[in-house]
Amino acid sequence: MSLRITDLRLRRFRATQRSTWMFLEIETEDGLVGTGECSDSGWPEQVPETVARLASRVLGTDAVAGGQDLCDQLRRECALHGDRRTRFLRRTVIGGLDMALADIAAQARGVPLWRWLGGEQRESVPVYANINRSGGRRRPRDFAIKAAAAVADGHGKIKVAPFDGPPLPGWSIVDTGLAIAQAVREAIGEAAELMIDVHHKLSREELAAAVPRLDDLGVAWLEDAVDVTDPEAMRWLAALAKAPIAGGETIHSPEQLAAALSTGHLRVLLLDPKYTSGLTPLARLAQQATGVDVTYHNPCGPISTAVCAHLATIHPDFTLVELMYGEDVDRAAVVTPPETVMGASLPLSMAPGLGVGLTPGLDFLAESA
Repeated sequence: MSLRITDLRLRRFRATQRSTWMFLEIETEDGLVGTGECSDSGWPEQVPETVARLASRVLGTDAVAGGQDLCDQLRRECALHGDRRTRFLRRTVIGGLDMALADIAAQARGVPLWRWLGGEQRESVPVYANINRSGGRRRPRDFAIKAAAAVADGHGKIKVAPFDGPPLPGWSIVDTGLAIAQAVREAIGEAAELMIDVHHKLSREELAAAVPRLDDLGVAWLEDAVDVTDPEAMRWLAALAKAPIAGGETIHSPEQLAAALSTGHLRVLLLDPKYTSGLTPLARLAQQATGVDVTYHNPCGPISTAVCAHLATIHPDFTLVELMYGEDVDRAAVVTPPETVMGASLPLSMAPGLGVGLTPGLDFLAESA
């Protein structure tokens, strides 16, 4: 079998007005296709050029014998060159490349990706519903409708970022966000869990006003209220909030993770295989993350979701995979076989490799690098 890489393709899919999913496909000489995702890079217009620059490094490489060495070299170069925005973009693209290479490696061995990663077999992995990109106006009633629909579909854990949008006319950002959070809580009832993502939108003064009122809603976790790698900020927030503190989606180094864990106040760690620049770096971080719940940040398309499902098998303290709920797109049709969410769980593929690929003939914008 020849695993020499003959093609590297970027395939873009406009899912919603908010979301354009970006996928990488690698094809080998013998016809194996590996798939990864590099969505939400923070600089989408630069992704095609970044992928094109990778082509000269990737094409002709043996996907298994040389793939991981190549990714390690690219990570080292990424850490040394460019500004913060450029490095984030490159890490995300390298993360997608690493996913695709791992897919091929597992296919070549004839085993599911979770087994290739050394994970433990599961029938399915638990997911939670992020309704933040669910379309419609960003008003309390709109979020309440989506939240109620998610609960009706079997989800018992709902996440929303209520402070993202512009304030309602005549209202502050705090009052607007609190009204959205209250509406979601009323829609899902007391039995369901409510997670709040602040997205670093509030100042400390605003957090001081908002957090106690969020605590009154029985929030299951408070995400990205402050920089979790800043010990002073974490101590300040922990003194204010009753809710468990969550965050860490952009953590990509052992030093960052050590800082996030240093105060003992981080309760929920969100790791993202795109932003860690791949599966192996994420697995190393997950092993370092003791004393916290490990979840996977995944506001993305079905390829990243499938990757996170396989990764969920590698860590004993793993809890949840994030699932974007209510986007106005047929997610299931983007991949073959179709993505299937059963209640609040995602079946784990037993097929070789990732177990899914992009659906042939779908309206992708495809570009061979």
